[in-house]
Amino acid sequence: MISKRTLLMSFGALVCLPAGRRARADAPSPAPPSSSTPSPAPRLSSSVLSREQHERFMRLAIEQGRKNPYYPFGAVIVEPQTGAVVAEGTNNARENPTLHGEIVCINDYVSRHGNRGWGSKILYSTAEPCPMCMTALIFAHIGGVVYATSAFDGQKKAGMDPIKISAQDIVDATPFTRPFLLGGILSAETDRMFLDRKRH
Repeated sequence: MISKRTLLMSFGALVCLPAGRRARADAPSPAPPSSSTPSPAPRLSSSVLSREQHERFMRLAIEQGRKNPYYPFGAVIVEPQTGAVVAEGTNNARENPTLHGEIVCINDYVSRHGNRGWGSKILYSTAEPCPMCMTALIFAHIGGVVYATSAFDGQKKAGMDPIKISAQDIVDATPFTRPFLLGGILSAETDRMFLDRKRH
């Protein structure tokens, strides 16, 4: 039999526990963290514009690309609701190795509009963004990316050797945002442009 003294001592020890250590026996255990977080839905859809509209804006990116006859990577950023071209860029990697067409376009956008409003914008590029450029676009939370020439087909045929990580791989590895990707727009024209580029 438990003595009254033992019972009181046990109870006293219990009430003297710090509040954080008093756990109710019937309190539910916290749920374990989820092992996989679903990817967020895209902010924009490629269907926000028609095929003809995508081609029209890609031609503007091609105009930017033709400004560099050696590396004709050009880009524009568009506001699809108004059709306004809000930034443009041409590859300038000879001056700075990070100045790919998309990066120049991002810098142009920020200089004009500040670092805001990305989610409603679409970037058009003459070629599939490399891992550096696609990551920068991800960090900007761009709404969508439309490109022409693929990294692993058209660029290789043009004598280039791109890093073997696709733009889709970058998007799939990103848990916090998900721009749409649309490739192959006017790729016949841009593939020829890359094949015909000047060589050093």
